[in-house]
Amino acid sequence: MRTFGPLAVTGAAALLACGSSTTEVPSDEGRIQITVSTSGSPPQSDEYLITLNGFQPLAVAPNGSASYEGGPEGTYVIHLFSLADNCIVSGTPDHRSVVVSGGEVIQVTFAVLCSEPVSGGFRIAVSTVGTPVDEDGYQLSVTGAPLRTIGVNAFEQYEGLAPGVHLVTLKDVADFCEVAGGNPQKFTVVPGKAVRVIIRVRCGDGRGDPLL
Repeated sequence: MRTFGPLAVTGAAALLACGSSTTEVPSDEGRIQITVSTSGSPPQSDEYLITLNGFQPLAVAPNGSASYEGGPEGTYVIHLFSLADNCIVSGTPDHRSVVVSGGEVIQVTFAVLCSEPVSGGFRIAVSTVGTPVDEDGYQLSVTGAPLRTIGVNAFEQYEGLAPGVHLVTLKDVADFCEVAGGNPQKFTVVPGKAVRVIIRVRCGDGRGDPLL
């Protein structure tokens, strides 16, 4: 039995399914054309995924289209998934059931609505040079998050912080160590992003890489 195959993807999407070559389709075989439109805030990813009856995945751009071509008559389920965290299918389910008759072109449309991400975070790395070092490590304070312990050369990941400026403070720093650039320091949480933050500490005689 002949089955539907991926025909084309338009927009900025890439074809994921195997066997992407296409052949001319007899007139008694149908075609399913899927169009996706995205509105609202920019999505945090540049493609979504579509499947036909749970198989034959295609990638499609947030404002793009894809086609399945060359299948027999019957009922098929089109599923749109792998949306960015800040996006949902607007107003209707993320799947459509369609009935294909001979030679028909079935149009399936999904509307996606994306909202502004409401949280973000930091990826904070602490780097210590010089001897001796503060062997018991430090306390790391970030506005809006509980106090954490961090090593002299280590990193911590923060998620779910409110957008905006946050104070990052290194506490329990030994008297023979100093934090480069001041302590605390201000860093900005960007919605949906993990902002990289490096805190450099010089201890003792300050030997090691310079604190730039």
